[in-house]
Amino acid sequence: MLARRLALACSLAGACTPLQPVSEDISEPPPSELEPAPSDRDHTGRTLQLAAVSDDALTVRPLAGGSVAVYGRGVLALALGDGPLHSETEWRRGWPNDWVMAIGGRWPDRAFVSAVASNTRAGSTYEVKRWRGRRWVDAPPAGAPPTLTYYSDFAVAQDGALLGLRGQVGAMPGGDLAPSHQAAIDRLDDGPPLPWPELPKGVGADRLLTFGDGSVIVVGIASAFTPSIHRWSPGARKWTALPPPPEHGVQVPAFVVGIDPAQLYAYRCLGDGQPALDRLSQGTWQPFPQPEGGCITSLAEAPDGTLWLVNDRGLHRRRGSAPWESVPLAPVDAPGKPVAALPGAPEPPPPGPEPLVPHQVLALGRGELWVVATIRGPQPEQSRWAVLTTRTVIAPMHLRPLSERTDH
Repeated sequence: MLARRLALACSLAGACTPLQPVSEDISEPPPSELEPAPSDRDHTGRTLQLAAVSDDALTVRPLAGGSVAVYGRGVLALALGDGPLHSETEWRRGWPNDWVMAIGGRWPDRAFVSAVASNTRAGSTYEVKRWRGRRWVDAPPAGAPPTLTYYSDFAVAQDGALLGLRGQVGAMPGGDLAPSHQAAIDRLDDGPPLPWPELPKGVGADRLLTFGDGSVIVVGIASAFTPSIHRWSPGARKWTALPPPPEHGVQVPAFVVGIDPAQLYAYRCLGDGQPALDRLSQGTWQPFPQPEGGCITSLAEAPDGTLWLVNDRGLHRRRGSAPWESVPLAPVDAPGKPVAALPGAPEPPPPGPEPLVPHQVLALGRGELWVVATIRGPQPEQSRWAVLTTRTVIAPMHLRPLSERTDH
């Protein structure tokens, strides 16, 4: 414990060399023994540090109150408030072991997760869980079939309301959406009714965006599976349909992001493998400059307007009207690296730092940045996943599902 206190004090003072990654799992002390979380206020100019590694895919999402969740099938780690990322065994009790679709809300009293419960030839079923009683328990949306409706996205409104977007879409024989599967926004905390009206009939829902002026945007699918974007502004009596992103000769799903409801960005990969990036300004979509490379896998706009983009050539940044600039990721020496191979199996990676291939970027306030990347193995299926952050990192963690752990 003394060594941990010394390391923590050294890290906060900025007077020591970075802590070296460990090659084994970090033990998880009971909550009563956890050290006070160091506070990260301004991340401007900080370098990305390795925070966690997993053998399966990872995703990073913001929660209410500045917290951040890193998760995957059977694994969950949280950076609470503005403290460092860490994980506790009990956080994974009842956690979904299949594909986790979204996590949101406020930890711990109003935290929710959506996941695929089963996937068969007859179709997929879904589950929504809530953290309660020191484990994740079933919490399907009220008034909905428990296995047919899920929250496709979560958000926090300008007034602090916790929101969940019902995203199940049902198809009718004619190709339109089943009216029984109407998209809706639920309030997930105690508070007054939401100020906006019901979403238009026949609109599916995939992404929920909230803005500092109180506006709300829902991105989804309209009748005949065409893209749809609907906006509500404070005081309005109805939702306004915004023009969909241009099709560029082929209709493919578009991912919409932005911090200003009047200036959105849409990116997608076209049928020929070419990327498309457009910006909505003054009600019209126009092509937006993008860095060289193939399909875009992630785009984020920071509160200061800086754009962060990931494509097949790496991580890129654009400040204001300046050109895109490449942001290389330094190789990492990650915990959990295989040390021996079975007879006939490919050789394990050599010792020492390994290169990273970015996949997702999350940009938050105060210059805070999170990046999800892969550490490529000898074979594609042997790649590992890594999460980097500008927050304080005590030591990188090797995240494993409870079923694979030997220390519980």
